[in-house]
Amino acid sequence: MSVSSDPNYASPPVRKYNQRMAQRVARRAHVNEQGVAVCFAFNNLLTSLLIGVVEEVAQLVPTVGSAIEMAISLLTFYFHRIVLVTDQNVYVYRDWPFHIPGKQLAAYPRHAGLVKLGSPNTGGFSKFIRRGQLTFEDGHVVYHGILWIRRARYIVQQGNSPVWR
Repeated sequence: MSVSSDPNYASPPVRKYNQRMAQRVARRAHVNEQGVAVCFAFNNLLTSLLIGVVEEVAQLVPTVGSAIEMAISLLTFYFHRIVLVTDQNVYVYRDWPFHIPGKQLAAYPRHAGLVKLGSPNTGGFSKFIRRGQLTFEDGHVVYHGILWIRRARYIVQQGNSPVWR
């Protein structure tokens, strides 16, 4: 049973920083909705493993780490995806440099069962490697980096929550 489907798992509240970032991305995407949560992912597993890990490790390099991360991001933006949860919908965008949403690839109304986190396979290695996999109900898949996946958990938590009207 995955964390996202465990009824006893207490979901952490979305951090204020992520909420502010989601608001910023919603404005940049020109959606007339309130941003709730956001994550920056990749279009496939191989890219996530190669580029994602390098970007995350580059952040740890003193002094020049953020410059290295920005250079890698500028060179590889085609492979990046933005997943935005608003107060009404969940959107997947192609990412332009500096986290500017590009082409909208998918849009879904928020509801229970919309998105699952993790591998559908039962093997331990697959579960570890695909722990940042976000699979939407229509089969659309994006991959968050495997190290710090709190943002991917926010997407599952908020995307699977019904809209309160």
